Formats: sequence, structure tokens, C-alpha cells
Amino acid sequence: MTTDNRGTEKGRSPERRPLEEGGARSLIFKVLFRTLPLLLAAALLLMLLTWHFTRRDLLAEIDTDVGVFATVTCRVLDGLLWNYQTEEMVSALASISSHSAMLGAEIYDEDGKLFLSYGLTPSDHVDGILTVWRDIYRRQPDGSRTDMGRLAIHYTHAFAEERLKLDLLRHMGLITFIILFTLAVAAYVFNKTVNRPLKVLRDSIRTTAETGRPTEAEWRSDDEIGEVIQAHNDMLGRLADRDAVLADSEQRYRQLFENALVGIYMTNSNGIILEANRTMADILGYESLDTLPKIDVLSHYINPDDRVRLWTTLREHGEISRFRTRLRKVDGGIIWTELSGRLNPDSTFNGILQDITDQVAAERAMEERDELYRAFFEENKAAMILHDPLDLSIQFANPAACRFYGYSNEEMTTMTMREVDCMTDAQVYLELKEAAKERRNYFKHVHTLKDGTRRHVEVFTGPVSLGRRQLHYSIVHDVTDKRRLEARLQRMATRDQLTGSYNRHAFFHRAKNELARARRFSHPLSVLMCDLDYFKEINDTYGHAVGDEVLRAFALRCRADFRQNDVFARLGGEEFAALLVETDAEQAMAVAERIRAMAEAMVIPSEAGDLTVTVSIGVAALNGEDSIKDLLKRADEALYEAKKAGRNAVAGR
Repeated sequence: MTTDNRGTEKGRSPERRPLEEGGARSLIFKVLFRTLPLLLAAALLLMLLTWHFTRRDLLAEIDTDVGVFATVTCRVLDGLLWNYQTEEMVSALASISSHSAMLGAEIYDEDGKLFLSYGLTPSDHVDGILTVWRDIYRRQPDGSRTDMGRLAIHYTHAFAEERLKLDLLRHMGLITFIILFTLAVAAYVFNKTVNRPLKVLRDSIRTTAETGRPTEAEWRSDDEIGEVIQAHNDMLGRLADRDAVLADSEQRYRQLFENALVGIYMTNSNGIILEANRTMADILGYESLDTLPKIDVLSHYINPDDRVRLWTTLREHGEISRFRTRLRKVDGGIIWTELSGRLNPDSTFNGILQDITDQVAAERAMEERDELYRAFFEENKAAMILHDPLDLSIQFANPAACRFYGYSNEEMTTMTMREVDCMTDAQVYLELKEAAKERRNYFKHVHTLKDGTRRHVEVFTGPVSLGRRQLHYSIVHDVTDKRRLEARLQRMATRDQLTGSYNRHAFFHRAKNELARARRFSHPLSVLMCDLDYFKEINDTYGHAVGDEVLRAFALRCRADFRQNDVFARLGGEEFAALLVETDAEQAMAVAERIRAMAEAMVIPSEAGDLTVTVSIGVAALNGEDSIKDLLKRADEALYEAKKAGRNAVAGR
């Protein structure tokens, strides 16, 4: 026997090396082990860089917010500290709770002594506490500055840093899971779609080599590997019976060609149709297939430049895919078509033509619907949110909602409604009941923005179907200014503008409710009538401005002395009244004596110098079926007796 140049004996099959088991699997594992560390390292580096810059910006933003808050608060506290309005100062400091970083505040007088403290301070030994100092001063009419004390705002970065750390860990875990899951799916898909058919093909080749009988690979799929396996099986068939395979192949080709649901044709470089199937004739409107060949397709183009662009692309790339153009049918009708094909070496062109007129119409309808959606949802100035009622996850948010809440669209769609609604479940439940009771078509909520600001909103919510999903569609209106105005009007309607005490109308309204409750449960109730002694002389001697300062100082001290449930009001001029709940006559007399002593010892600083004032008090306790007018009448009579006894006295009836 002779051998060829490869050293293989002629007439004998070349030696075949055994195929390695699991070769494809080892390949995918190599890819995974080389790719996974790089992906994890890149993801970790990106997250650390993002976390670093986010932390720096967030801490700087907190420092700026606290400094601005301290400056603005000083502008409010100067008048309150000037007038010793302690309750209003506490209310002003309570607004620090709107910012999660601020812990507490302290007010020091001009001598550096602590005057008022609120929340957590350095004395509470909080780790990482920071302090911003601001001077509290008052500008006098002549332009001079009167220092009144200092304001200290205590805050911390700990909460922001803890949240950033938790976000970093959560994102690291999520990205790691996504990478691992993606690679696992890739490995699984690779094994299912590549490794298994290759193993079938390998076994077929090995069986054919060992037995000498053509053995087809039993695998069917519509991908490239399936085409390779089918080509292998076809090759084996042709080797077994070449003529039969050629005949059968020709028959199948003709069936596919003639019965295809798309137009299949071949043209020369001049655009003359050389061959075409029946579907091609139907698309162009020819009654007979015999009349279609020798037709110049250029006559069917609505825009002849389309054919120039088609052949320019073919000459550059050798093929064309999904090329859209409008064609004119034989009867004059115009259709949209999509063309794909390849240029042959002999400059002929094999193409596939589809009538997509209905598809183009549907796409245009879809574009119009998308435009309507953008006009209604995306371009609407009102904040709109779509969320899942089962888990409250936000599915969609329009740009107006992103601007209102301060989040990007990507951030919004990873959040839930619980993260923007700062109301508790109990508060939400009560609001639902209240809305149903009032037959309102909206709900009152308090939402938190990205910067921590809380806003009062009215939410109009209704169900909407998106495919098979049932979502809730909400329109959010910011009504914070409206709520603040309502609160201000409510205060103006119930409070005396000079002293901050309840006015006459509010006193009688509260007194009516307390009287009804006292009668229902048989509880004691008392009334004090207070009148500043010789107040007219103060006005006549020092002026009404000093008189107003005396009234404010007296009312502020009384409000600080009474309990929260007691009702203290200015009825007019220098006359005040106090309704003491759960208080009998003896206890009321003790309270009145305490108020009298407090007024006598109180020194009131004013422009005219330090002043003192005394008060006469009449006391009346609930007796039988007394009305509020009866109680006030008896207290007024007791007040008259106290004045008659020489003033600066307490009398009861």
C-alpha cells in the first residue's frame, strides 16, 4: 500500500482521536472563572467610587442644610426671645424633626447661660455629634444691633452614613446576585443549546466511524447548530443515495419556493425579474405567474431613489435586510413592502419581499397612541404615579413626579409608596375612613421628598388595567401652602393676636365642650376671672406700647403655669379668664393664689424700665346646673369682691 503526504495509508480511514467527554462544559467553566472575578471587581470598584462621591456630597449637603436652618431659625427666635415667648420658641425649635440629621438645639442668653434646650445635646453623649452656632440679635430702629444670645444646632452624620452603608451592601449583594444569576443562566443555556446537540452530533459521527453505516443525529432545532446537524444528516443521506436525495431536495425546494407565504424572486443587475414565485405575483397584483418574469421592477418603485439606495447597500455589504420601500401594484394601489436578500457572485440578486402595509398602519397607530401617552402622562405638569396595590411598588412615574420628589425615574421605579408616604398604617387607615365618611374622591397624605422635606399632598387614586395587571393610578397635588394657610387662619380665628392666648370666641367654644364633659362624668370644673390692677394708669403713664408688653408678659407666664388641658383666654382689655378642668373650688383657690403671687413677684422689663403689676382674681366652681355664663358671672362677682378688698387679692364664690 502507498501512503499520502500525511502518512495515512490509502484505502484506510484516517486515525481519529477520541473525543473528550465534557469538552464544551470545561470551555464554559473556563469562561466563567475568567469572567466572574473581573465582573465582580469592576462592579465593586464602581460601587465604592459611587459611594465615596455620594457620601461626600450628602455630608456636605447636610452641613449646608443645618447652617441654613440655623440662620433662618435665628431670624424667628429674635422676636420670640425678645418677648420671652417660650412656647413659640419650643414650636420653632421643633421643626428640626423635619431633618433626620438634626438631633437638638440649645438657646443661650446674652450672658452665655442656657435658656432653652430641645432634643439631644452634647450632654447626652451622642457619638459623632456636630454643632453649628449662630448669634441671635435684634436690629433696633436706629440700626444698632442688640445681642440677645446664641443658638446651637446639634446634628450628626451618623444616620446618613449608616444609610449609605446599607445602600452599598444592598447594591453589592444585588449586583453580585445579578452577575451570578446571569452567568448561571448563560451556562445553563449554553449546555442546553450547544453542548447537548454537539454531543448528539459527536455520537453520530463516532457511530458512523465505528460501524461504517451512516447514522443520523437525532436532533431537531431551528438554530445554527440545528442547521449543522441537519446538514450532517443530509450529507449522510446524499452519500447513501445521491440521486434520490437530489431529486427529493429539488422537489422540497420547489414546494418551499412555490408555497412560501413571502414573495421570493431573483433579478439581474438591471432589475429584470428572472424568476419568482406565486406569492410575488400576488403581492404586485399580477393575475398570472407567466407575466411576471422579464418585468422591470423599477417600474413598481414609488420613489426611484429607493432602488439606488438598495443597490448601493448591496454593492457595499453584499446583502440587505428589512429594507422598507413603497411599491405600486399593477392596478395602481400603493403598498408598503419589506425586502431582504443577498447579492450573488454573478451580480444577480435573490430577494424576499413581504407586504407590510397593515404592519406599517399598526405601527403608525402605535406611534399615535405613544404620542398621546406622552402628552397625557409624561408631559403632564401634575405628578402622576402608577403603583402595584399588592406590594405598593412604583411601576411608572412621570417627569413631573420625579421633579416633585427629587428622584430620578430609575430611583422612583425601585421604590414603594411606603418610602414616600411618611404616614403610619394606622394613620392611612383613619384617612381612608375619613375620606369615605366625607365622600371625598381624594386622600390627604404627607409625603417625604428625597431631601427629607415633608409635604402635605392630596392624592386622587383609581384603578387602571395594564395588560393583565391591575395597577393604581394616582395624581398627586402639593397642598402644603394650603394646609399652612388653613393652620394660620385657624390660629388667627382662635388666638388673641397680642398675647397668644385663646380669644373670647375660642374660650366659650372650649368651655362649652368641657362643661358638657364635666356634667356627663360628674367631674369638677372651675373658672378664674383675672384683672390687672391699675392697668389704666400704666397705659396713661407709659403709653400703650408698654401696656401691651405688660399684657404679653403676664399672659405668657400664666400660660406656662396652667396645664395643657386648661383653657386660658383674654376676654378683653386687661381682663383674662381661665377654665380649670378636673379642679374643685379648693384647688382652684390654690391655683389663683399661685397666679396672684407669681404676678406680684414678676418683674417686666420694658422701654420705661422694670415694671411690676398685681392682679385681682375671682374664683367660681361648677355648682349644679350652672352654665358658662353663670360661672363667669359668679367669678366676676368674686373678682369685684377681691378689688373691693384692696386689690392684689383672691376671692371665691
